[in-house]
Amino acid sequence: MYRWTLWANKRGLVSQKPDTFISKVDWSWPKMEELDENSHQDAVEKKLRNMTGSYRDILGPDWKSTLETVRDEIDWCKQNNLPHPAFNMISGGERSGVDELSNT
Repeated sequence: MYRWTLWANKRGLVSQKPDTFISKVDWSWPKMEELDENSHQDAVEKKLRNMTGSYRDILGPDWKSTLETVRDEIDWCKQNNLPHPAFNMISGGERSGVDELSNT
């Protein structure tokens, strides 16, 4: 990665010195598609629950904007009285009263 920053600096692609710029670079390599999507999503959920994975690992370097987009979609569904699949229960019902919960 250091050699890449030297290369980019010589060509004028970055205007900062490599030593300061290198800490701001985030690499994201393509990953092989999963063969069984359900098993993959179960593994992702377990990684988040067990804290052996992070949203950055799963969603990539723009994980914050992805989660903000999901938040906006959930808010839109609530405002328009539409069910969002994230709040479905295993039995197929819908969770209700989530907004009324308080931290006591």
